[in-house]
Amino acid sequence: MAQIDIQNVQKFFGQHQVLKDLNLTIEDGEFVVMLGQSGGGKTTALRAIAGLETVTSGKILINGEEVQNRKAADRDIAFVFQSFSLYPHMTVRENIAFPLRAVRMNAADRDRAVKAVAETLQIAQHLDRKPSALSGGDMQRVAIGRALVRRPQALLMDEPLGVLDAKLREQMRAEIKRLHIARGSTSVYVTHDQIEAMSLADRIVILHDGVLQQVGAPDQVYLQPTNLFVAKFVGSPVMNVSDVRIDGNNVRLNGAEAGFRFPDETLSTVRHAEAGLTLGVRPEAVLLAHHQGEGYVPVVTTNIEPLGSHDIVDVQLGGTVLRSRTASGFVSGEGQQVWVRLDPAQAHFFDKATGLNMRGAN
Repeated sequence: MAQIDIQNVQKFFGQHQVLKDLNLTIEDGEFVVMLGQSGGGKTTALRAIAGLETVTSGKILINGEEVQNRKAADRDIAFVFQSFSLYPHMTVRENIAFPLRAVRMNAADRDRAVKAVAETLQIAQHLDRKPSALSGGDMQRVAIGRALVRRPQALLMDEPLGVLDAKLREQMRAEIKRLHIARGSTSVYVTHDQIEAMSLADRIVILHDGVLQQVGAPDQVYLQPTNLFVAKFVGSPVMNVSDVRIDGNNVRLNGAEAGFRFPDETLSTVRHAEAGLTLGVRPEAVLLAHHQGEGYVPVVTTNIEPLGSHDIVDVQLGGTVLRSRTASGFVSGEGQQVWVRLDPAQAHFFDKATGLNMRGAN
């Protein structure tokens, strides 16, 4: 398999810079997901690795060898597109075998390789069918099989589940993860879907406006966002954010009369920020109670989203709406008075000038 190194890569389309000094190492056998908004540069980065886009400057190395000037066909990398891109006049067997015909593999070896990958992907029963007779999930399995049949050094996937419905996406996520574990291949996967990123990745690479924002394990980018963009982008519902002021040990949200008491160790590194602070807390760190307790302030519920396993409850505090994750049915309706406090251990403070997390996120 392959280790992939991206070193100081810049990419321009005319005057528009799409990748800005990108540096990233993808380890041998790792599953890396590139996550970001549309136009953030993730697909361009993937295509640059594959050789489908040239880079303006910088280096791309595969197992220590520079490949940025090599053609895509000379990089021994397979690419799976969002669209299935199957040949409609060919059977599944012929579609999967196509790359092996291109390198003139003999018929017996070709047939063995096709059967092996079809069995791995659980589509052996479809080998003699045409793509039009298959479901969307099976067509994507065929596309993945065609990419894997020649055992490339790395598998690159650009939103391969984007055209599938929700149930098929869930099934195929599990299949892709199972396949990765079984083959130990180096995999790079592009998506804007956070569920896919969280469930598939060994590490998530977050790109925004061509700039690498954070690289880390799924729980790391969720629990320890390096900056305000990552904090607001990762997670559903999104992180609660509010400008705050600190008076002693009281943290007051924008427009709120009452504050929340935080311990000294939480505030020691942030209380003297010159540009001001933005507080960020996940919904699970917004704690609601039916009765007043120490550290709780009164609020009124403004909206409830029942989601089966849990509810998302909105409460108004001053000029800020806080979203809380609660047990299902914890609050009966809008307009109900409850009490709220914030968990200081799960609070993040971001410098308003730089957007950086001031509590030392990785």
